[in-house]
Amino acid sequence: MIKHPGLDAVVISTPNFVHAEQAIAFLEAGKHLMLEKPMGINRNECDRIIEVQQRSGKNFTVDFEMRVSPYAKRLKSLIDSGELGELKHIEFIHHRGCWLEEGNGKWRVRPEKSGGLFFMEPIHEVDIFRFFGGEIKSVQSTARPNVLPQYRFEDNVYSHFFFESGAMATLITSHSHSAVPTKTGQWSDSAEYMLSMGHDMSMIFTLTGGSIAVNFLTLEIMINRFEEWPAGSGGVRVIHVRTENLRNTGYDFFHDIDAMRWEFIRRCANGLPPVQDPLDIWKSHITCLAAEQSLKEDFRRINIDYTLPKGLRKVKRTGKKSKKESCS
Repeated sequence: MIKHPGLDAVVISTPNFVHAEQAIAFLEAGKHLMLEKPMGINRNECDRIIEVQQRSGKNFTVDFEMRVSPYAKRLKSLIDSGELGELKHIEFIHHRGCWLEEGNGKWRVRPEKSGGLFFMEPIHEVDIFRFFGGEIKSVQSTARPNVLPQYRFEDNVYSHFFFESGAMATLITSHSHSAVPTKTGQWSDSAEYMLSMGHDMSMIFTLTGGSIAVNFLTLEIMINRFEEWPAGSGGVRVIHVRTENLRNTGYDFFHDIDAMRWEFIRRCANGLPPVQDPLDIWKSHITCLAAEQSLKEDFRRINIDYTLPKGLRKVKRTGKKSKKESCS
């Protein structure tokens, strides 16, 4: 494939432990590249990919598809509108069933193959935190004792992320509880109940003027505002404003991989930069590594080191690339 003269772009969705080797090979061969998360299984591999990507000048993205999914687009517009004031806190709760030590689970539960829990799954939440809240300066993680013996890393994590803006984000993720049905006793393979087959997720945004709740099972966004109550007291009560129904998006509500892949191809074909700057992708990985470091160092708070590896540079992409660089 690397030697094929007609090959312009590649999507890599292999197991984590071969991501770096394959990504570097295709970038060095001058191919545009979309890579499943994570970039690699450690910082050295992530640094190396960014180094090669900058030298190649080719389009590079990682499949952080939440950024282009319907719920994120709608939430970003709500937050940026200022309708509910300034963002102060994001909460993401995720429960799911466990990986088994069989099939591709054999590499998923081993940190030397997968990179650990953060690179396997919470990296999506960490990246979307940065999408909504901006740069994260420090993180503190805790974990309860494991109950899944096949896991060679934590089967749960509780992390607090501290933004440069003064806002916070809280992540709770656990693999020891399967998801619940959206209605009592109802389990289905249909798109509306897809998430009840192994994921239970919810998200809450707290702002200075109200709150927004995202229900990933019912595919709804609930919007509340704060109002003074009783009048003249300075106290506040929460008032439900509206609930927005996004059920027509189905599973793509939060997980629109197809949209991410087509956007990658469209941007390559038209000589446009990727959805997310490669260095921003790298920073989401560095944030996850800091969160994992906090777990290993007795839950202490870690200041995140975004120092670029030697030879790397901050790149601000503007305008179009030359036609010579775009896909045929």
